[in-house]
Amino acid sequence: MADERELAARLHRVNLDLLPILHELLRTRSVTRTARAFNMTQPAISRALRQLRAAFADPLLVTAGREVRLTARAQGLAGPLQRALGELDVLLEPPLPFDPSREAVHIVITTADYVSLLLAPTLAEMCAAEAPHVSMEFTLAGVRKAEDLARIDFLIGPRAYGEKLGKRIGAMPLWRDDMVCIAAAGNKDIGARITPEQFRRARHVAFQRDPRMSMADRVLLQPTAMLEAAPVCVGPDFLVLGAIVEKTDCVALVPRKVAQALQATRALRQVELVWPRKRLFIDAYWSLAADGKRGHRWFRNLLARAAARLR
Repeated sequence: MADERELAARLHRVNLDLLPILHELLRTRSVTRTARAFNMTQPAISRALRQLRAAFADPLLVTAGREVRLTARAQGLAGPLQRALGELDVLLEPPLPFDPSREAVHIVITTADYVSLLLAPTLAEMCAAEAPHVSMEFTLAGVRKAEDLARIDFLIGPRAYGEKLGKRIGAMPLWRDDMVCIAAAGNKDIGARITPEQFRRARHVAFQRDPRMSMADRVLLQPTAMLEAAPVCVGPDFLVLGAIVEKTDCVALVPRKVAQALQATRALRQVELVWPRKRLFIDAYWSLAADGKRGHRWFRNLLARAAARLR
């Protein structure tokens, strides 16, 4: 730590912008040619030389008759300075764009099971074609505050919940959805439409990610959560709700895209919910620190393209 403080103090005494000028002065031993190389005036280069002499406590260039010679200190600086400028050039060079066809990256996405059902197959198909070394991990890890986003790459969920995390995060809209009721195809007790009162009286099952979550937060995740007054079964998986509804007289409230996906494999039907607050906006969220992760920006574009197929 002491060495770092000493280095910081030494760097503070030197205008680092002058180091390329010093390198050219040592190479050419000429104020005139250095001025020409940097498209500067000779007086400006002379001022820079005076500052360098003060910083290094050495004349650096001395006149001997018609010749300009390097001092011993300047000769010792020439090699290390050339190497240091070369390393700085590499350090400051902008990184090449992420190459999905050759580079590997692991992406962690926290979301509900139905989002995984909708997005994972499309993302996997696109990665197989464009990014064979990219791997994905879908999790159910809880995200309660913006700091939790640092543990993952993306949170995908309802906008109402994402906005609770604050404004100092990245966000991108993905698709719109709305809540609908599902019932078994053979359930004759449920008509084509259902009111909140009818739903509350019916035996129903409900999505509940965390039993400790407040009703206010549940409503942010699912705008119809307050209608699920006395569910006979709760669980963190929309897909399980579909399996239960198919085999029983229960009904459930799910996003319409979930209902459509479930109907492809189960004997279910959609029942329109007569309720004004059932719209969902599904967005992706991430920590601003993730912008520095290689491949993160590229994957955001891939995510947007995959979501566009769901609209």
